[in-house]
Amino acid sequence: MKQIILSFALIIGFGSSIQAQDGKYGEDSVTCREQLLIYYELARNKNYKDAWEGWDYVYNNCPQASKNTFIYGPSIVKAKIKEAATDEEKQKLKSLLLEVYDNRLVYYPGKEGYVLGRKALEVLEYYPDSTQMAYNLFLRAMEVDGPKQSAAFYNGFFVSAARLFNDDLFNKEQIFESYNIVTEGIEFNNNELNVSIAKLEAKQESASLSSKEEKKLAKDQRELERYTDVESNIEKILGPIATCKNLEVLYNDSTFALHTEDDVWLRRANKMLSQLRTKEDGETGDCTDNPIFFKVAEALYRLSPSAASARSMGTMAYKDGNFVKASEYFKEAADQEADPIKRAEDYLKIGVSFQKRGNLSLAKTALLQAAKSRKNWGDPYIVLATVYAQAAGDCGSNAFEKNAVYWAAINKANYAASIDPSVSSKAAKLINAYKQGIPDKGVSFQLGHKQGESYTIGCWINETVVADWTL
Repeated sequence: MKQIILSFALIIGFGSSIQAQDGKYGEDSVTCREQLLIYYELARNKNYKDAWEGWDYVYNNCPQASKNTFIYGPSIVKAKIKEAATDEEKQKLKSLLLEVYDNRLVYYPGKEGYVLGRKALEVLEYYPDSTQMAYNLFLRAMEVDGPKQSAAFYNGFFVSAARLFNDDLFNKEQIFESYNIVTEGIEFNNNELNVSIAKLEAKQESASLSSKEEKKLAKDQRELERYTDVESNIEKILGPIATCKNLEVLYNDSTFALHTEDDVWLRRANKMLSQLRTKEDGETGDCTDNPIFFKVAEALYRLSPSAASARSMGTMAYKDGNFVKASEYFKEAADQEADPIKRAEDYLKIGVSFQKRGNLSLAKTALLQAAKSRKNWGDPYIVLATVYAQAAGDCGSNAFEKNAVYWAAINKANYAASIDPSVSSKAAKLINAYKQGIPDKGVSFQLGHKQGESYTIGCWINETVVADWTL
């Protein structure tokens, strides 16, 4: 393989005496070019092990010959680390790995944030006793490039913070600070991806996408999934730490008084208190029962209206029993939200608020919007089943028609379970309860209805059901 590549290199003129004077190829430009081509072809095909010899020559004799020396360098060195026979050799190669990142910035300045972030991930993996160094590199990368970082970057960032906390080098305030930095960064990238995906999917519905657009859509969807996985992993790590009791130490009347005009502090307090997590009793919930949450929500909404602050105001209004204001605030949040999952949750809360007000028609509209915003989510249909059941006695003119809504409710519960196994238990309980409410068989027969017939429920429900007494 190497001989074939070398012959090709000679054929295209790497031995030219004119080219030999080019300083970036070192003192022996012919050998440099030959070795460069050899390692590049091997590395490009992910044969990092065999690429070592050529790469090592170029790195040490003509590092300015190609930026690829530093792009492929880390992968080549890591392949060599795996082969190291002794600890001494392994340590030497680990040092070389970090050196490659440093020298990339010397010979090819630019993309400093990206390079620092990649170096931080290597430190985290190969130098477990240098977690603080990794954390500092992550911070520096964000100072340079801002929040536009990869999912792997944010995962590594928080893992380094968690290790420092577990080693008693970080206190609770520092681990929460790191959590906020990471989740805000993930949210930034999620929003960008969601906007891009929404535009491409909207175009896809009305016209075909170009090959380039199809690739971008697939790439954005993969990236979004990676961020989602990282966010889930971070929540699992933080869960045992971010208890409501621990949060009270950071978010209370005293700390609030110091930050009433601090947008960043308020936003982070709002997020931490409203975030769903496993609580001390093992149940899933948030910390919005903390009295300071209401002060934080009001101050944040006044200072910085946003989807998050409107959502918190909606939560506050809902807990106060003001379902009119709750639905208004949740609608305000949904209108500003880029993340379809959060937007779906807002519409679900709008639907429940309307249900509490007795406006079942608007509840249905909001719940269907929630289902549209988040595919294969059973919760909206579970709630819609309860909305239909609540309409018993309101639609129709006789006993059969008034209670046929229970079949519609059962249908929605069944559908919820079919698309989302996580709600199967809820669906089963509703179905068992609603079976008791379906029209009486004897009365229905007297009114001219029979088993298996289709019946369309009127009113705002407008659903066709099958009369079935064998459920």
